[in-house]
Amino acid sequence: MGKLIHGLDMFHIAELTADTIAAATYETPEKLDGAVNVKVDPKTDSETHYADNGAYEVLNSMGDIDVELEATDLPLELQKKLFGHTEENGVQFASIDDVAIELALGFRAKISTGGYRYYWLLKGKPELLPTEHKTDEAKKNVQTSKLKMKFMPLKHNGRWKGQVEDSATFTQGADWFKQVVYKGEALPPTV
Repeated sequence: MGKLIHGLDMFHIAELTADTIAAATYETPEKLDGAVNVKVDPKTDSETHYADNGAYEVLNSMGDIDVELEATDLPLELQKKLFGHTEENGVQFASIDDVAIELALGFRAKISTGGYRYYWLLKGKPELLPTEHKTDEAKKNVQTSKLKMKFMPLKHNGRWKGQVEDSATFTQGADWFKQVVYKGEALPPTV
């Protein structure tokens, strides 16, 4: 019997503070409660080269990596951090001078045979957050926050995603969200 992936939880966001050829550094990941949905859509640009009267070679290159995150809420403090909003007398303001941070996004999904599959998307930038509300009618209308982001490879090592699942060779799931896993040495060794 094969395994199935289902469910979603444990959204984590960490600011990428530096990305150079020498190193990548992140702040400690922060948990975002209320994971509803995530969609990761990496695009591939393909070019077919023709020779000898037919398709001879297909050249692929990575295009955009679009990510859509849906959570029960994006708290105002997190919005302030993500988008660089200012605050005066307790009121948060968005302006044309705001600069969004670069970030990493972590999450996990259940595996039907037991355990989880873990992910880190390593370098992305959030788009402005739309605001949409609807009046309550006969029943309550729950509104969620939907955040769109564009991800790209790190300058440091060219990686854009890290993923692993619980197995005999990976038992560090409890440590996965303590730091951004952008290289194997970021996790403690398997005992």
